[in-house]
Amino acid sequence: MSKRVIASSYTMMSASLRSRGRRFRTVAAAALLGSLALNGAVVAAEPVGPDLTEKLRGLLAKEMIEIETAMKATYSAIIQGRHHEVEQKGQAIHDSFILAQSLTKQDRQDLKTAVPEEFLKMDTHFHQLAAALAEAGKQQNTQAQAETFNRMTESCVACHSQYVTDRFDGLKEQSVPQAWGHATE
Repeated sequence: MSKRVIASSYTMMSASLRSRGRRFRTVAAAALLGSLALNGAVVAAEPVGPDLTEKLRGLLAKEMIEIETAMKATYSAIIQGRHHEVEQKGQAIHDSFILAQSLTKQDRQDLKTAVPEEFLKMDTHFHQLAAALAEAGKQQNTQAQAETFNRMTESCVACHSQYVTDRFDGLKEQSVPQAWGHATE
């Protein structure tokens, strides 16, 4: 095969992947904006960070960095049909669950004292979604992967707009649907 044919094939494949990626982002953005129009907006609560112990703040920050990194990689894996990677990243996000980490009894008590019960429920729900994402990857179900990833993103926005407004100014005045970040079953 000539270099010109290979280059042309690569260019067409690359353009196709970019087009699919743009389409996925467009659909995800439309879903996100459409969901914002729903009734039942959530009002921001007080930021939880200042009430956490130094150790818990560090663990939570580490967890958030791990989740963000895995979410970025998961997005690419979904739009490129890399199901095994979606499964692995979903499981990694699930396993980063702060309450599953080796916290002392005192750390657990400090966490429960520092954050509202609703925060813990939202965190639990998010990690349940991550397990569902891993399962969708295992089943090679791209539609379920995209839908679950979108729900995970909604959960992140809901939590950050309620409990981390001291770090994310752009979410401070946002009104998000009450269902975001909560189990619908």
